[in-house]
Amino acid sequence: MKTVAMILAAGVAAAAMPAQAETKLNVYYAWPEHEVIHKPIADRFMAGHPEIKISFRAAAPSYDEAVQTLIRQSMAGELPDVHYVGFNVLRPLVTRGLVKPIDDLVAAHHLADKGYTEQILSLARIEGHLYGLPFAMSTPVVYYNADLVKQAGGDPDKVPTDWDSFVALAGKVGALGNGTSGMYYQLGSDDWATQNLVRNFGGQMMNDKESDIAFDGPAGQAAVKLFKRFHTDGAQPAIDSHAARQLFTSGKLGFFFASAGSVSGFEGEIGDRFKLRTAKQPLGAEDATMPTGGMVAIILTDDPAKRAAAWDYVKFTTSPEGQSIVVPNTGYMPTNTLALDKDHLAGFYDKHPNWYTSVLQTPRARPWFSWPGDNGVQIGEVLRDEMTAIALGSKEPEAALADMASEVRALLPKTN
Repeated sequence: MKTVAMILAAGVAAAAMPAQAETKLNVYYAWPEHEVIHKPIADRFMAGHPEIKISFRAAAPSYDEAVQTLIRQSMAGELPDVHYVGFNVLRPLVTRGLVKPIDDLVAAHHLADKGYTEQILSLARIEGHLYGLPFAMSTPVVYYNADLVKQAGGDPDKVPTDWDSFVALAGKVGALGNGTSGMYYQLGSDDWATQNLVRNFGGQMMNDKESDIAFDGPAGQAAVKLFKRFHTDGAQPAIDSHAARQLFTSGKLGFFFASAGSVSGFEGEIGDRFKLRTAKQPLGAEDATMPTGGMVAIILTDDPAKRAAAWDYVKFTTSPEGQSIVVPNTGYMPTNTLALDKDHLAGFYDKHPNWYTSVLQTPRARPWFSWPGDNGVQIGEVLRDEMTAIALGSKEPEAALADMASEVRALLPKTN
């Protein structure tokens, strides 16, 4: 009886103890199609952390629109707890004080020993402080139809590495006839592709002191002239990116420049219609660099319990386990070097060489330049629109570059 009484007493005591409190995290990200990575990562995390509940807000259509939404939500006190922000639009959130540095957390958890290199962490560093952990990254790569390249007299195993030879080959593909076009350099919805061309010739967007623009110098001049040649000599059609993608996946376009994160979609859409290959970008200068696309996981909540839970979640999403979900479902490069080992992605890359091309460009990857001030989104639109004018033939490259320069200067802070 005494034993039974003790058991009953213990049961009553256990029942009287409060259940472990559940911490709920509200997470926001851009690009609705990225549900294929966010949901399985969250499910796996919650399986190992039953005390933390992850819920998602409706995804934003783009990085730029996500930031505009966050700014509005901050005014109403409705910010999410965690956000995956584009590298190029992290700076406006920092300027507005919406995100705090995580230097103390990184130092305390010795992340340098856990696959987070300084080169990768620099993508989320502003003025010496780290504001998040890079979650996914990419560089622009060349997707190409190996069958068309061969028909045009090119070597599918040796895509030209200089622009003159590359544009000439694209022109030959476009001359095959039967509705075939040579190439398509995608501008996108922001300034990533424009920055890429400027930096391909060794240039930068502003000087080191950020006191004036620098993209209107020799590198920028070479960039806009090359973009014109894509259309005049490389048989690039004056169509939007959606139409160009359809042209490429149907087998009627030789080369398509896009983010490495597009490889999964391309392989799925093309199937066995033709032999899809990827190649590194041609280079315009020995000191060429590339703006790194992708996103960084940032913590926006100030609540101590939520902040601790968010830190655990962010670490998991950027861990080798989390990255092993990101890469195969998108084509993004892993942001954790330990994810490249034999227990995670090494075997995958052996079987999917198209996905590895962007990894080979990592030595040239640099932070996507983020404009100072509050007009970064508008500046990106200016660059995109002026490049579009070149594509449509409504402006010559020199005139478009001059207009870019004057318009961007007007949008920069007056102190710069």
